[in-house]
Amino acid sequence: MAESYEFDPVDWISAGAVGEPGARTFYLQARKGTDYVALVLEKGQVAALAQLAQQLLGSAGVTVTPDDLDERVQRLVEPVTPVWRAGAISIGSDEAGERFLMQAEELVPDDLEEEDEEAAGVARFWMDRDDLVALAAHAAYAVSAGARERCRFCSRPIDPVLGHVCPATNGHGPLTV
Repeated sequence: MAESYEFDPVDWISAGAVGEPGARTFYLQARKGTDYVALVLEKGQVAALAQLAQQLLGSAGVTVTPDDLDERVQRLVEPVTPVWRAGAISIGSDEAGERFLMQAEELVPDDLEEEDEEAAGVARFWMDRDDLVALAAHAAYAVSAGARERCRFCSRPIDPVLGHVCPATNGHGPLTV
């Protein structure tokens, strides 16, 4: 049985990545007092989290801008020691758009029995607007910061070491941009 967590409210929360572009691992990390918890996320989950957070904030009249990013403050605290991998993630707000709740459920393998699935961990992180603005700004930054350069013809990533053979050139030699 995985452990569950409830931080109401968080003192700090962030989403970021560790590793080199193309081989990064994404995490959600939160702190309440001296307690830290880290969850492994997929890059797409971090991108969706940033987008949904921005939509929720937008409905409350708040716009997330690049000026909201403080990479030094929002940087993940190392060593990052995840407790489990997140599956479903949801985020919502109260009617006034003042308090926000992000809930992550542990990803459980399909072959587990039903009673084992019910024992999956759940993490609930309560935050205010400022926390969510900082989370959204840093999550969007983390997704794009390590992104590899993209081919101008086919939009596929270009490996910085191996280069790129572009299908748009019909496989005739590496692309030079």
